[in-house]
Amino acid sequence: MDDYEQTDVLICGCGPTGAMLSGYLGRMGIRNVVLEKEPDITTDPRCIALDDDGIRALQGLGLYEHVFVDIGSTIPRIRFVSGIHQDLHKTPILSFDSSSSEGNTGHVGAMRHKQPSLEKHLRSVIEASTFSELRSSCSLTSIHEDDNWVYASYQDAAGAEKKIRAKFLAAADGKTGYTRKHYLEPKGIQLEWAEKTKYDETWVALNWKIHLPTPETHPDFPLWKLGYSSEMVYDLFFPEDFRFLCNSRRPAVCGRFGLPEDRLWRFEFVVGPEEDGVEMAKHDKVKEAVGPYITHPGSRYGLTRAVEFPEDCIQVLRSRPFRFSARSCNKWALGRTILCGDAAHVFPPFGGQGIASGFRDAIGLAWRLAILCSSNQHLDHSSILTAWYQERKQQLDKSLAATVRNGDMRIPSWKHWLELGPRAEGPIKYVHAPGLPFLPNMNGGGCFAQTYCVAISGTEGRVCFTDDDIFASSKTCPFQVVVLLPDLKALTPTLDELQQIEQVAPRLLCFSEATIFVPRKSVSAGAVAPNGRLYRSATAEEFGRSKLCYDLLWQSMSGKRYIILRPDRFVFAACKSVVELGVAARRLEEMFSKE
Repeated sequence: MDDYEQTDVLICGCGPTGAMLSGYLGRMGIRNVVLEKEPDITTDPRCIALDDDGIRALQGLGLYEHVFVDIGSTIPRIRFVSGIHQDLHKTPILSFDSSSSEGNTGHVGAMRHKQPSLEKHLRSVIEASTFSELRSSCSLTSIHEDDNWVYASYQDAAGAEKKIRAKFLAAADGKTGYTRKHYLEPKGIQLEWAEKTKYDETWVALNWKIHLPTPETHPDFPLWKLGYSSEMVYDLFFPEDFRFLCNSRRPAVCGRFGLPEDRLWRFEFVVGPEEDGVEMAKHDKVKEAVGPYITHPGSRYGLTRAVEFPEDCIQVLRSRPFRFSARSCNKWALGRTILCGDAAHVFPPFGGQGIASGFRDAIGLAWRLAILCSSNQHLDHSSILTAWYQERKQQLDKSLAATVRNGDMRIPSWKHWLELGPRAEGPIKYVHAPGLPFLPNMNGGGCFAQTYCVAISGTEGRVCFTDDDIFASSKTCPFQVVVLLPDLKALTPTLDELQQIEQVAPRLLCFSEATIFVPRKSVSAGAVAPNGRLYRSATAEEFGRSKLCYDLLWQSMSGKRYIILRPDRFVFAACKSVVELGVAARRLEEMFSKE
């Protein structure tokens, strides 16, 4: 096999999931090569929504500074509008605030992004990494494997046949990708209906770029005489908030996406059982279905004639039918070949869960692959990967249920639970099963909260997210210890305790890297801490946010002082004492040691 190039992980597909996986593997020092069949990032914005969990995933790659500058903007509110009509301004039957940062992540509930910009920044992480490499215009042609390696052949951009072997192959090449369709399906992998639902419908997805009419370009437009400006007209016909239109004859979803200055608009409508999706995506049918929404009755403005937004101000970027279904593969890993993202499961588009779910796949998979690739022991990769997708399927089922409920808009009566917003049910908490990597008797399995903090150094430091300090790039261990102190007086004895048990620290954990937090109210002005890893919770004013829960970390952990965190921000164990911490540390070592 000397003619095979070698790497740790071969990733097929550089969409959001593949790029996210490569980015996290690179941060963990795992060599990886990404093969992407397309020469460039597609300019067609497909997915447009991302939840707070997805924003947190971007933050983990150091991309937060770009999220609301170049990638997209906050969705202010999400409205559910009922009735058989085409009025975007009708009072909703319910709505929720998606701009609040009151949830478990410290981020807003939902954002609307431009996927090309999102992918550009994800790829910038790959480009900056010494461990990751992207190869575009490369098509996979064959896969085979043995007990130790996956062997792949691919055609490069010049048409030459290349060979590469990797310890693992992760396929993020979509629902029609080579890996599943040509390699794993013949081995028994099947894309099955998601549990308890057989959602399957065709929708037409439209992307429009809106150009502002002006009195000069459209002198006969009737609203100029009433004092309306170009921006006011845009706001009237393409309102700010996102809308689920619960019209029993033709359900639809619409809203702005991208940055405000982009003036991009998404409209999706269902194709009826007797209709043809391709035909419904054509201009005349689109105008018939969508035109009434951008035509207002003249009576609204005291006029005798209807007011239609100028059609020549609408640039059609996309008009395509898509078959949306809710499905998941029976297995996401077989041997050393793994499926993630759309290759493993398919979501309807409602709720922004498609990309976010792929991100969760990538983060949960990355740290496991890092352990498998860097360990000198012959670990049972099959059980570790099975535990990964069993956990993910728990979260997937919850996301799928909410997503399908969002899409089932013909009978809106059930939706009153949404009044509290998409995070009303709280953060995900896994139900333990044999092999899952957390300790249920020590409160493991829940997603760890994130809030804002300030370093205690005698002078007020910068405000940052707690994740950025806990998982700082300078840290050497994949798992991290978080210490939640009641006040500064507990610091010195806690440091002594950590030093005493340092000798039992496993290879995956380093007590000297522990990140320590104290409540904001327990720190007096000008306090100096004899520790470079001590932080206090920040105020809402310091971060420029409102309604911030200052002591969310302490509230979520219910009196536990020591928390062992997995790299995917889930709790491995939450301990009351340093003795329990030592026990949990040994259990962690045993869990990822050769049996």
